Amino acid sequence: MGFFKKNDSKKNQSITASLYHVDGLPLPEKNLCKIELNTTHLNIDGGGSDFSIDIMRIKEAQFKTESVPAPNGGIWVTCYLLISYINKSEKLSSISLKIDIATGKTKDVKNARKIADELTLKTKNSDVVEL
Repeated sequence: MGFFKKNDSKKNQSITASLYHVDGLPLPEKNLCKIELNTTHLNIDGGGSDFSIDIMRIKEAQFKTESVPAPNGGIWVTCYLLISYINKSEKLSSISLKIDIATGKTKDVKNARKIADELTLKTKNSDVVEL
């Protein structure tokens, strides 16, 4: 006798993170963007514009960190979400987004890593791009 049923809604859940735009979109640098990964698309909302990339067009996603000494003697860590995809012109394009751990929410950092990990799993068997 169970009071709780197993919840299968995890398949339909999306992952969201708020990151700052660095490069790749027609937005100013350091524009705050809401990133959402659902089962079919990566959606980016920033600067009053919405961008959507079909997951099947994404070729690679990486989560990178960079550490530099902080002025007060600590360490300043910046995390980057790097995404390569095939655009509508059938050319390879990329988007770079970042968040500083000192100023960002840890949930956004964790979710940015989850987005990169999920995209890596979904694009593992992607086609080779000829240059």
